[in-house]
Amino acid sequence: MSDFKKRVMRRVYLTWFWRSVAPLLVVELVLLAGVGIGVITHISVKSILMNALNASADARAFVLFFVNNFFVKSIQSRLLVVAFAAVLFFFARDLRNALKRLSSYTSEDLFAAIAMPGSRR
Repeated sequence: MSDFKKRVMRRVYLTWFWRSVAPLLVVELVLLAGVGIGVITHISVKSILMNALNASADARAFVLFFVNNFFVKSIQSRLLVVAFAAVLFFFARDLRNALKRLSSYTSEDLFAAIAMPGSRR
C-alpha cells in the first residue's frame, strides 16, 4: 500500500469511529463516572474491604461477607451497586464490540458501511 492510501485509510477509519462509535462510548463513560462517584461518596469501599478482610478466613467467607452485607444495606446502596455493575457491563461490551468491529473491517467493508450506515453490524 502506498503512503497516500494508508493516510487516507487512517482518516476514513478515524471518521467512521468518531461518527458511529465514539458518541455512545462517551455517554456510557460519563454515566459510569457519575455512578462511580455516587458509589464512592455513598459507600466507603475502604472500610468495607477492611471489615471483609478481618471477618473472613478464606475466599468463601470473604464472598459470603459481601453477599450478606449487600442485602442488609440501604436500598440506595444496592441500587448504586447494581447501576454501576450494569453501566460497567454495557460499557465493556460496547468497547469490546467497537474494537472487534474496527479490527475486522477491510477497506471495502468500511467504505460500504460509511456509504450505508447500519449495513454491517
